[in-house]
Amino acid sequence: MPSTKSTKTRTDPEYRLLVVPRVSERTQRPTTLVVLETTKAFATFRYELSVKADASRSSLHLTVLGFRTPQLSLPSAGPARFSQEYEEFNGPLEVTIQGIDGRSTAFALQIAPGSVALAKKPRASFATITTDLSQWHNREF
Repeated sequence: MPSTKSTKTRTDPEYRLLVVPRVSERTQRPTTLVVLETTKAFATFRYELSVKADASRSSLHLTVLGFRTPQLSLPSAGPARFSQEYEEFNGPLEVTIQGIDGRSTAFALQIAPGSVALAKKPRASFATITTDLSQWHNREF
């Protein structure tokens, strides 16, 4: 009897990545805003995406560790999100995302004061990326 298990692989992205230039409200210096969030929205809470971020001048490695309940217990729907600003990026930057299941994907970016450009993206990935804030679905950070 043939197996009934599906061999279909996931094609829908699990994460959205936003990388855009920004001016820090606190220091008034140019920074690069990095937002990683799930494509799945949660109905009860807007969870925090627990991420270990290792950054250097030319690379950023984001390891997804899981979800945390939000600090505020006010119910709100939405995706789980990680957000961080970085001052050290300028020039070529490789951003690698490692999912909970251990899979990795990488994007090559070019960072300049006031601009972020996508230089190379993988052919198949479990994450999408945008470097244009106008293409981001939600501008709450």
